Amino acid sequence: MEIDKKPEAPAEEKEWENPVAPEKPADHREEEQLERQMKEAKRRHDNLEENQDEASDNEQTKN
Repeated sequence: MEIDKKPEAPAEEKEWENPVAPEKPADHREEEQLERQMKEAKRRHDNLEENQDEASDNEQTKN
């Protein structure tokens, strides 16, 4: 049984959406979405920290 191998394409230059600053999204909506995701992640992180603090306080009062 022979496996068909696809020849690799020659290295082509990447066409960036935003050639001036390729690390930034070209569409401002993508940037807004990233900001919303960061806020949500921070809110979840803060919520987890609060829950851990409450749990440690409850354990200390039991002892």
